[in-house]
Amino acid sequence: MAHIYIFSPSSAVRDKTAFRRGIKRLKAQGHEVEVDEAALASHMRFAGDDTTRIAAITRAAASGADVALISRGGYGLTRIL
Repeated sequence: MAHIYIFSPSSAVRDKTAFRRGIKRLKAQGHEVEVDEAALASHMRFAGDDTTRIAAITRAAASGADVALISRGGYGLTRIL
């Protein structure tokens, strides 16, 4: 199965229960799931300030995972790109 790295470079995760439920489901399907240290961070409506989210992208790229999965999309990602 795949090594999946989950990170949040955009909007903050609103429903943390659903987020954790999704992780459990991926693991139940046999995937190795790694969650970024700042995946549940929050700063205003974003998943951390710009520096935190840029660092998360860097960690995702360096993780060696088969899949880098973004928890949410939105304006927050395009503003730092």
